[in-house]
Amino acid sequence: MNQKERFLNFSLGAELEIAGSFAYHALAILNSSHGIYHHDQVFLFLYNAAVSVERLQKCVLYLYTSEDDLGSFAKTIENHDYQSLHGRIVTYSGEKLSRQQNAMIKLLQEFYKEGRYSKLTPNALYDCRKAFEDFVRKQYGEEMLEKHWLTGEYYISNRAKEYIGRTLGKLLSHYYELIAKRAMELRLYTYELRSDSPAFKVFLNQSPKRSLQSIADRENRALAELIVFLSNSRERTGFLDFLHSIEPLELDPALVQDYLVDIMNKQVPQQLVDEVSTIYEDMSPECVRNRTEVLSLVGNKNVIFHDDEEDNVNSDDEEDGAIM
Repeated sequence: MNQKERFLNFSLGAELEIAGSFAYHALAILNSSHGIYHHDQVFLFLYNAAVSVERLQKCVLYLYTSEDDLGSFAKTIENHDYQSLHGRIVTYSGEKLSRQQNAMIKLLQEFYKEGRYSKLTPNALYDCRKAFEDFVRKQYGEEMLEKHWLTGEYYISNRAKEYIGRTLGKLLSHYYELIAKRAMELRLYTYELRSDSPAFKVFLNQSPKRSLQSIADRENRALAELIVFLSNSRERTGFLDFLHSIEPLELDPALVQDYLVDIMNKQVPQQLVDEVSTIYEDMSPECVRNRTEVLSLVGNKNVIFHDDEEDNVNSDDEEDGAIM
């Protein structure tokens, strides 16, 4: 394997994982609340999506170029002109994108060139939130935007997120498939992804419309099933027995559903943090310290919890409980 092949095989392989992680983060931000309209939410979605698309475009171009001097070739793609980069890809693939996908590329290009620092630029004309709203309105319809009942501001509805997820998902899948096809022709393994990685979830998404939103839907269902299991299952393991042995705090049961809304959207609700902190203030420092030490074992992969059967067998040799 020569230097060029090593670069295409290993460096681009790592780059694919990075691009997939950016796309996955874009998805998480898109689903951080039921309707997104805050500037930081829109900015971070567009930023992560833009970086993901640009990195994939450049991976495609590296694999398809016939030039041996990749250092010189790199200088020809040192830009953020997504439309131009895609135009070069078309010369290799001959495949055209849909109207929505081309519009997405244009949106991300304009954001990356004009919007990244618009809040730091006095009198800047670019408004990322307005640009995103205009994209949704033009590509999917006015009804995909909803007005906040109090402020009157528009926000991206859940219905719109599905269409956005389809457009971005199909665009990313298109580039990944070009990468996989070319890598196989060159007998390289650039396209291989870790099975537990964000990139694997994004690029090998097998939903019928390749919607990134389907990833969030599956994850939310899985999380909901875990919550139901922990709440209702009578199964016993060392860990479950340990978990059930912890005396619960007297949280406000009326707020649990609100907390779960945020948790299902991959956020820890600040109101929950505040409630727990308030309860801790009424506890002694020693109780807080002991409870904190116990809770640190929850979700710790380096801890092994003995099951009852194991404890019975090894009772003469080991004490009950968790071991590190």
